[in-house]
Amino acid sequence: MTPRPSKLYQRMALYIGAAIAGFVLLGVASLVLVASQQLQNYLAAREGSLGVEAARVLDKGGQSALRAWMRDPNTLPDGVALYVLDGAGRDLDGKPLPTQYQGFVERFVLAGTRDEAENFRPIRLAPLLVAPDGTRYAFLLLPDRIAPWGSPAALAAVIAAALVVIAVVAAVIARAFGKPIAELQLSVRALARGRIATRAPASVSGRDDEIGALARDFDSMAEQIETLLASRQQLMRDMSHELRSPLARLQAALALAERKQPLPAPEHARILTELERMNQAIGDVLRFTRLEAEPIQTKHLLRIDELLATLVADESDEALTHDVRLELQGEQNLAVVGDPQLLRSGFENVLRNAIRHAPAGSLVQLHAARRDGDSLVITIEDRGPGVPEDMLERIFEPYKRLAAPGDDRTGTGLGLAIARRVFEAHGGDIIALPAAPCGLCVRIRLPQAC
Repeated sequence: MTPRPSKLYQRMALYIGAAIAGFVLLGVASLVLVASQQLQNYLAAREGSLGVEAARVLDKGGQSALRAWMRDPNTLPDGVALYVLDGAGRDLDGKPLPTQYQGFVERFVLAGTRDEAENFRPIRLAPLLVAPDGTRYAFLLLPDRIAPWGSPAALAAVIAAALVVIAVVAAVIARAFGKPIAELQLSVRALARGRIATRAPASVSGRDDEIGALARDFDSMAEQIETLLASRQQLMRDMSHELRSPLARLQAALALAERKQPLPAPEHARILTELERMNQAIGDVLRFTRLEAEPIQTKHLLRIDELLATLVADESDEALTHDVRLELQGEQNLAVVGDPQLLRSGFENVLRNAIRHAPAGSLVQLHAARRDGDSLVITIEDRGPGVPEDMLERIFEPYKRLAAPGDDRTGTGLGLAIARRVFEAHGGDIIALPAAPCGLCVRIRLPQAC
């Protein structure tokens, strides 16, 4: 059984068929219009008194006078060609007869210029001129720019008709197919950028063809993704809250055990360190899920240069433990609107990551400046081992970590993911680039406050 053509195929076939029919109709109409315009002068000349005037000139002055009359540019109107032919088909003025007319002229025009029987007269489609010496000439008027194979004007009309039809059909197809596909593409891109509430426009999903079916499938997929992400966020929040309670009980039990029987200092420090790591991991998970699910609630006008200066001062102690120096450069009075705590958390995660990967004795540089009048660009650059090219984007994914030489893997793998969420929530972005001559440069862009 032959499968039924799809609705999209049927619609395309309809448009193409309509285009062909429209081209044929418009082409024929154009040819008729052009031909009628070009034939007007010819018909007027044929119905006029040119033949009588030519006979008068021939009778008075002979062939030479008629030849001069034929050459006079004022004799004939535009678009008309005159041939005065003898019995052999030669023009009196020497003009060659167009090849496509030679057979026609031989059969229906020249017969009257030759000897005729007294009781028979052949068909004559042109008047006869009789010279004083009795020579007969066929007086033939032909359209100058019309031929069986067309003319430049007719060809131009057909091309113009084709271009008009193509333009109209292209506009119809673009509206019927290109526009909904472009709208669906925008929805897909929005979903890819993390806007999980995005759905296909109703004008696209309501179609009854394959494009509409694709849009409905996209909506279904987006709903599934939104549900899965919401479930994951809820699970992470629930787990984090559930872990906080036993963690607090562990800390209380450790304190009580210390009162009864103190532990050796190394073991006590190890337990406290592990508890602190668990607490940090839980806090990072909660912070990350909250940034995914909730918009920023608190926004203030603040100066990024002052926030970075405070951050550098606070992180100097950690930098010293790694034998790393911090240096802040850039412009002053760089203002943004946002949540001070979240922005500090984002910059802190990036800076601490740079300190952790920077080799001993090296410098971590921070630079802040205005860019393009409406943006602030902050770069944090280290001289560590850097990041492979294929990992420059993936390091901002949750739990994606690259171990540095001597790294004890104390991080949770959420620091840079949290930083990206923070800066995107403030209308900015963050990217990682290779630094010169080595290391990693993290570039952060934020919209400048008006």
